[in-house]
Amino acid sequence: MGVFSFFPILMMFLYLAAIGFSIWFAVSLIKAQRERNVILKEISTKLEQNSDIKKDEL
Repeated sequence: MGVFSFFPILMMFLYLAAIGFSIWFAVSLIKAQRERNVILKEISTKLEQNSDIKKDEL
């Protein structure tokens, strides 16, 4: 009987682990996307500055 009472606890732990992993994955994905956006914004501003300099030279 003791073994059968262990299975619900194990299943609950697995569900909580899956939910925790999903939350961790979502947070890390959002963090990576924010970093990517910052890098792309820096590249965009540098390209705009370079194009402004070239237009002034013409």
